[in-house]
Amino acid sequence: MIHTDMLEVVQINPKIILIIQILIGLIIIIAPIIITGSMYDVTKSMGDLLVAEFVIRTLSLVTGLLVISNSLKGYSK
Repeated sequence: MIHTDMLEVVQINPKIILIIQILIGLIIIIAPIIITGSMYDVTKSMGDLLVAEFVIRTLSLVTGLLVISNSLKGYSK
């Protein structure tokens, strides 16, 4: 049985939430570099693999920027 007097709502500073969300966005952006261990390199891949790598890196960039954009939008409210 849970006592309601033991439950508390913790308020987190909006600046800390903003910093955490920006860090998450940056991690999403650099995730392909972390996973592959290298920057985008045309000489190491070819054909369909080159296209797939380019698409994934572009999608991670866009997704990371969207996360950062939404965090800034939420912070400005």
